Amino acid sequence: MKTRLALVAAATMSAALLPAQTPGPQTRPAPVPRTGVEGRALHFDFPSIEIGVAEYDEGPTGATVFYFPKGVVATVDVRGGAPATVNTDALRLAYPSAFVDAISFAGGSSYGLAAATGVADAIKTERAGSGAWGSIATVAGAIIFDLGGRRFNTVTPDYDLGRAALRARRSNSFPLGNRGAGRFTTQGGYFGDSLRQNSGQGGAFRQVGPTKIAVFTVVNALGTVVDRGGRIVRCGRATAAGCGTIADRITRKTATLGSPAGRAERGSSDIPPGVPTESTTLTLVVTNQKLAYWALQRLAVQVHASLARALQPFNTENDGDVLFAVSTDEVDNQSLSEPDLGLIASEVAWDAVLSSVPEALPPGAISRANVDARTLDQYSGEYSLSRAVRVQVRREGTRLLIQGAEQVGIYLRKGVSAELIPTSSADFVMDNPRGDRLRFDRDARGVVTGFTINPGTWPVAAARIR
Repeated sequence: MKTRLALVAAATMSAALLPAQTPGPQTRPAPVPRTGVEGRALHFDFPSIEIGVAEYDEGPTGATVFYFPKGVVATVDVRGGAPATVNTDALRLAYPSAFVDAISFAGGSSYGLAAATGVADAIKTERAGSGAWGSIATVAGAIIFDLGGRRFNTVTPDYDLGRAALRARRSNSFPLGNRGAGRFTTQGGYFGDSLRQNSGQGGAFRQVGPTKIAVFTVVNALGTVVDRGGRIVRCGRATAAGCGTIADRITRKTATLGSPAGRAERGSSDIPPGVPTESTTLTLVVTNQKLAYWALQRLAVQVHASLARALQPFNTENDGDVLFAVSTDEVDNQSLSEPDLGLIASEVAWDAVLSSVPEALPPGAISRANVDARTLDQYSGEYSLSRAVRVQVRREGTRLLIQGAEQVGIYLRKGVSAELIPTSSADFVMDNPRGDRLRFDRDARGVVTGFTINPGTWPVAAARIR
């Protein structure tokens, strides 16, 4: 039976989270939710969880919803310095009843909190007697920042996307990588653009006797993803030996802190004091183990603290880190103590973080193609990423260069040209720290109309102006 908390709707939003910097009203058509996602997925055995994913390709951005048909007891641990959440106050009141129906993760900064409202409304539509006391849908949620700097529009998850995600739910499957709320996430920005890399959403599952433990996370961290050997998982300039260790990176960082060299290395990701943040890791721990509220809360704290091993640094003032822990309250495994459950869940959480990172191309996988000067000249011109962001593409001899008069998000530094290295007549790799891909677009007549950075699940489109 639900408590009065089913009616609580206490939302806490950080004023430190910025909207995208796009002037004027939006005149584009309304985005269309897409629920048919492809690619890597975690398959597991936990039928008490149903997971739905919906995305706006126009962003790109998305939402991930975890629905519990019989409700769950839930707690929350907020550690980042810039969180944005909804209904988390209700979870702190220590009521032991299973009054929470769903957890919503979404992109879009504070705007994305609307997805949780859409989830609740979709539950209401499906539920008989949904207006009766004790049947009100309770949805808690949190968001990540996926706007300015990495994409140049203000398409955000909303009420409709939340409804679509709930309707698309299924059991025992969780999309990994750039999907759902993890559609446009990054990690590693603390150490500068040379380590700011793609991330996404990750998940892992383990069963110990009758006890099931699942962890799902959306990694949009200021820190860097680190494996169990202390190695950086992904970087822009990987060698045959990999990306190096986090210990070496921290040593180099601390040696230059406060110096001009340190600021130069950090580049565009330098975040002065008081400036709103663009990083957050959201995590959900689900178990079927029966736990007292205090034990579930300690599980949340223990697992959240453990993530500092997988993400370094973690819980900074520029992260909005939030972890939810829920129990479906189905089994009583006396052989598994609360600290042991926390230890296992912490290892599962590390696995989840590692699974969030998309695979990178191996060193040497990109080979330069020969493209004639006439074709390169067809690409020369001015392109608009938004009304406020423009770049110039020009040919110099046999090289094609791209440059912005101002900082172009995480892609180009102000006033610095980057070579576009051809891999085919239309496809290029940007000679920037991440090695972003760029594809020129043509219309039916063969006229160059624009380009797309990172075509695929992480696209940023530019239109040709002249």
